[in-house]
Amino acid sequence: MTRLLTVLVLLPTPALLAAPVPEEAKAPALYFPTRVGAKWVYERNRSVLESAVVAAVEQVGREHVVSRAGDDGNPQQYAKVVVSPAGLRQDRDVATGQLADVWLLKVPFRSGDSWPVPEQAGGGKRTVYGPELVELPAGRFQTAKVVHERPGGSRMTSWYAPGVGEVKRVERRTDGTETVTRSLLKFTSVKQ
Repeated sequence: MTRLLTVLVLLPTPALLAAPVPEEAKAPALYFPTRVGAKWVYERNRSVLESAVVAAVEQVGREHVVSRAGDDGNPQQYAKVVVSPAGLRQDRDVATGQLADVWLLKVPFRSGDSWPVPEQAGGGKRTVYGPELVELPAGRFQTAKVVHERPGGSRMTSWYAPGVGEVKRVERRTDGTETVTRSLLKFTSVKQ
């Protein structure tokens, strides 16, 4: 009888193995922070430091409208980023006074997916590749690489990491020269 009880105690039961999956684990990854106080420190053009912070977040349905501000005296003006399970977009105020949805990243994605950029926002197309591992002073990030091919032949490539946003940006001019215009030195997240 003792041997039988020992065997029963040691055998796992299906109820113990099938723990419920938390709701936040079911949700798709958001490619941008959505908590006030999250902070980025970038190196720009290999010499200038840029520090930004999430200043405000407005929840609209399943979307988070994230406002950023310069930190530590940084006067940089930032467009609001709309963060959702569908990806990242900006509502860009264009010269005509109209707003245009400009998708920075669409998720979920397959490497090679692309979408047009509205003419009011400069035109061209964006193509996503990855996932791609990027190593930076701030750490190692599994990213979605987005290449924005602009009219005239210039190109901007951005790497986006879940929960962090843009971690690196490279600009290629029409003459073929490339410059790393943004590289993440440090990121501070804010827990719930």
